[in-house]
Amino acid sequence: MRAKDYLKQYEELNRKALRFKAEYELEMEKVDAIGSTLAGDGMPHGNGISRKTENRAIRLGEAAMKWKIAELDALEKRQEIFETISSVPGIEGDILFQRYIELRKWEEICVLIHMSWTQTHEHHKRALRLVQVRIEPNTVNR
Repeated sequence: MRAKDYLKQYEELNRKALRFKAEYELEMEKVDAIGSTLAGDGMPHGNGISRKTENRAIRLGEAAMKWKIAELDALEKRQEIFETISSVPGIEGDILFQRYIELRKWEEICVLIHMSWTQTHEHHKRALRLVQVRIEPNTVNR
């Protein structure tokens, strides 16, 4: 696996967790909408749970479970990548941290480290070579 692909795994898992969170929040809005319309209609309601309500609760629970599992996967990968990046010294490690842990854009990183786009990318290339050696010690620098 290429170093850049390895480092981007956290971003991809984080994005997936955010999608599942949005799905959960949408299900929550549906539940809230049903609850608010029923509560304010002034009509008596049975004390049993309808099949429709039960299905909605199941979907809400499943959405919450998918979100939390995806969030945990992202956090585990973040920790793994953080440990790899922590072994990269100097400005190279700082650039990797900002890009792959903090998920900053290149423009932001250049401003933070007070370097030009070209300088930043030169350091990034060196950092990727260091990461490649750490994740696959038997590979030749590419």
